[in-house]
Amino acid sequence: MKKAIFAGFNALGDTLCTTPVIRAFRKLHPDIFIIYIVQNAGFCRVLNGNPDIDLVLYSEKLYLNGTGIMNHEWLGSLPLDLTETANLYHFDINGVCSRPESFQEHISVGFSRLLDIPIESTRPIIHISRDEQRLAEHFTPRPYLVFSPHSVSNPARADGTGRAKDWPVERWLRLAETIHAWGDFDIIAVGSEWDQQIRSPHIRNLYGLPIKIVAALLQNSLCVITLENGIAHLGTGVHAPMVIIYSDVVPLAWACPEESDQCRVLYGDPMKLGHHEVMDAVRSVACIQ
Repeated sequence: MKKAIFAGFNALGDTLCTTPVIRAFRKLHPDIFIIYIVQNAGFCRVLNGNPDIDLVLYSEKLYLNGTGIMNHEWLGSLPLDLTETANLYHFDINGVCSRPESFQEHISVGFSRLLDIPIESTRPIIHISRDEQRLAEHFTPRPYLVFSPHSVSNPARADGTGRAKDWPVERWLRLAETIHAWGDFDIIAVGSEWDQQIRSPHIRNLYGLPIKIVAALLQNSLCVITLENGIAHLGTGVHAPMVIIYSDVVPLAWACPEESDQCRVLYGDPMKLGHHEVMDAVRSVACIQ
């Protein structure tokens, strides 16, 4: 069987943005065995169960050393049968961002152009099993909303007053107080085990959950309130109702609101975005009176 090997050293959001390219390739080449090599980090496990990928390999060496190890010796060390010719495709986010025309398009479009594989949609491909849905339901006995207040790729503000994508913690706390006053809702905050948790009697922190369980939580929430980050792309993949606090340090096209039919994008400088603007967007998306 002919093989195609895809390789990428990407975090959650960028990994998700490669999946429309994989789907397009699968449609063009239904008989080719598709292998995807990614770094061995929790957020890449979102590829588990992807119907367009035959084999996912998680490389600890790639995670620890980065793309510098991507050579023939490294490829030969992997559990692959390379006795037959296989095409190798590299999802290089730096290659996308260094091309001005690609940087102003959605990341999936940039990957598509880089690999010369046309795509039909930019919505990420995610499979959530019934077992993963049941596990998510274990955490959510009541209707709930999700906060995602962190972003891995978050440059410092030019004026030195923090990070460009951050929305001030006191406004997250105020939003939690407002939602609590609306009715009998839970508020769940998600993030990695390394993220600084927001402490509030109105917020239940579920940091460090497996990423597929997080996806199921987003899918069944009344609304996800998130920065521009991997969780925003994850929410788009599961059609979650969302409000994205979207910093203008990133092109608006990366939000791809036309692909997010249940999404409100609040674009600009998050420091200038007031509590009431986010509150009104959440109320509208969650259909809370």
